[in-house]
Amino acid sequence: LLRASLRTGFGRTRWWIGRNVAERNISRFQIVKPRIHGFSSLTPSGENLPDGTRMSSDGVVGRPIDFDIASRIEGNESQIVSIMLEPGQVVRAESGAMMFMTDGVSMNTTTGGGVSAGFKRMLTGQNIFISDYTYDGPEGTKGQVALGTDFPSKILRLNVEEYGGKIVCQKGALLCAAHTIDIEMEFTKNMSAGFFGGEGFVLQALTGEGDVFVKAGGTLIRRDLNEGEQLRISSGCLVGFSQGVDYDVQMIPGVKNALFGGEGLFITTLTGPGTVWLQGQPPQRMIGEIARRVPGGGGLGFAIPIGGGGGGGGEGGEASEEAS
Repeated sequence: LLRASLRTGFGRTRWWIGRNVAERNISRFQIVKPRIHGFSSLTPSGENLPDGTRMSSDGVVGRPIDFDIASRIEGNESQIVSIMLEPGQVVRAESGAMMFMTDGVSMNTTTGGGVSAGFKRMLTGQNIFISDYTYDGPEGTKGQVALGTDFPSKILRLNVEEYGGKIVCQKGALLCAAHTIDIEMEFTKNMSAGFFGGEGFVLQALTGEGDVFVKAGGTLIRRDLNEGEQLRISSGCLVGFSQGVDYDVQMIPGVKNALFGGEGLFITTLTGPGTVWLQGQPPQRMIGEIARRVPGGGGLGFAIPIGGGGGGGGEGGEASEEAS
């Protein structure tokens, strides 16, 4: 009797432990329902989405935006973009870029797929968090959201699908995009390009379906390269390039060019085929010039202008340095 009771007790214990382990394993697999904006019901999977909608990689569902009609880029040297939203449409933007939004437009800030996705965006020069803007008004009405840059910049709109589904940009180039656009890490092919290319080892790859809005400082230039055609650019002037373009770094020929040319020892080389976008005034260059003209030493650092002062060019800056 004692042996039988022990066997029964151990058997019940093993059954109870096995049931708890199974429940824990089942609870690990959570079914994540997509977030659908502008619709009354949730769908269990991407196969049963409402007509005319698309789902992003992190489960956000919305109608696609016709940016040819809905978007407008305003300004000259420092531009903004305003986007008209219909019910059910979603535009995804860099956190902190919003200028204003009209009544009925709501903002939802997330990591866009978890901590790992936010950390991956941070490595590409973006913020950890992203903001989704949606319009919750009645059918037939529209809301508006306006987005600005963190630095005086031109704004360039590109359709990713027109360039093979992928555009590689400099770090932090993205301002806003369709909610179906993903940000991936694009690694440089060699160590020299990472150290001396002016963009680091990680570039920003924009993939998916829809349009993107990227930032460029100063004058914006587009160059279409043929097969094997090379374009040598100054480090930091790169905005982005399409698939097929090879990104590399080469040493500037000539000792005098390297020492006194002002471009450093290395220059970036882009080899076609593909499309390249360049900027005439990289933010790093402007920041470096401002820092170079800041008076050194202690004190409050106020510069006292000398002479009859209407000029705001380089001579005034040099006079201020001499006075300080």
